[in-house]
Amino acid sequence: MTRILLVEDDLFVAAHIDDLLIDEGLDVIGPVITLAKAKLVARDETLDAALLDVNIVGGRIDDVADILTHRHIPFLFVTSCERRELPMKHREATMVHKPFKDADLMRAVRRIRLELREEFA
Repeated sequence: MTRILLVEDDLFVAAHIDDLLIDEGLDVIGPVITLAKAKLVARDETLDAALLDVNIVGGRIDDVADILTHRHIPFLFVTSCERRELPMKHREATMVHKPFKDADLMRAVRRIRLELREEFA
């Protein structure tokens, strides 16, 4: 089962995304709402992918994106930020803008899952 980290501090949004991911058959780790916890999970957990809000309790997600990149774990940003506000090193990452349509978010998640399957084929 694909393990996906969900970093989102708006609990209403997090619950909605969690439901969508579970319906897709994913094992959701989170929601993680603080930067400190997100860093620990990104560093220590077995993960296949991640969904990251940019601004969460404790600061910006930049370090978490760096950890995931170093571990070769794909991620996408789910944020109300503009692309120019994304971490500089990750401005080309997949981004789903809030408020999002469920279909747009799930299309991006499926794209990550497809990339994972191709990587391990």
